[in-house]
Amino acid sequence: MSAHYFISAYATSPSSDKWCPEDESRYFHGLANKPEVVGIEHPFLPQSDKYPLPWLLENIPENWSLIITALPEFMNLLKGNPYFGLASVVEKDRMAAVKIMEDISDYIRKLNRGFGRKIVKAVHFHSLPRNVVNEMRGSKQALKQSLREIKDFNWDGAELNLEHCDAYIPNQIADKGFLLLEDEIEVISTVGGYGIVLNWARSAIEGRSVKKPLSHIEMVKNAGLFNGFFFSGCTDDVNSNYGYWRDTHMPPRNFINGDYLQSDGLLGIDEVKQTMQELNNYDEDIYLGIKVSDLAADDNIDKKIGLNTETIDALNYFIL
Repeated sequence: MSAHYFISAYATSPSSDKWCPEDESRYFHGLANKPEVVGIEHPFLPQSDKYPLPWLLENIPENWSLIITALPEFMNLLKGNPYFGLASVVEKDRMAAVKIMEDISDYIRKLNRGFGRKIVKAVHFHSLPRNVVNEMRGSKQALKQSLREIKDFNWDGAELNLEHCDAYIPNQIADKGFLLLEDEIEVISTVGGYGIVLNWARSAIEGRSVKKPLSHIEMVKNAGLFNGFFFSGCTDDVNSNYGYWRDTHMPPRNFINGDYLQSDGLLGIDEVKQTMQELNNYDEDIYLGIKVSDLAADDNIDKKIGLNTETIDALNYFIL
């Protein structure tokens, strides 16, 4: 497996509160200095002034590709409507989510035209809405209908990948609470034309175990749907700023003596090693990514760059 990574750059953006093109340019240039970085996971933010196309054209290196993620926009809309999502059992809310996916397909074609190449490698979408006790707001039947409709849009060559998030589990407080991986696999296997991307933390949060990502990898491998894997950490420490079993993109444990990684957290040396071994045992080509965040409310751009590059150094320790 090659040591190439997509970075969820927006998670450590120095412009998280207010768009600052100068700071963001310095941040992107710092990431681009890391040769293992082959692109970014880029959010679809239709109502934001962040990442205008002229700025992207000036700051995306020629060797980078983009993965478009729907999650920030979908989670924002979910705040105002708990039934919104591609798997919604409420038809109007399911259709509204499908419309956002159509808008994303338009955005992908706009990016490809602007760059003069098919810069968008893939799109990540998710099985919202959140299910809760006594109210199953999402279903695999609704997701199946959405995916059948989405296939008809013009994706201009981009892969369509469902990114699994922690599922609703009875008697457990979920972070996301979307559909089970088993249901997502069943739907995608039936509809065809889609793949699945896993995230270490989201699987660990669902299973309350560092072993759950390994079992999820095996499930998706066996289904023949494995297209990508993102490394992001979490913790079971109730006193951690990153939160107890929360999907807050905690960096790995600092087993490489870096300047910016965490001293605690569950994604440690053994977990990285075991995961890399599982990924290396897969014959098909998948893309790798990292998603880490900086909880400090400061403008330390060197730290924001370092959190990403040191995470790559930690992962590269076990590339075979």
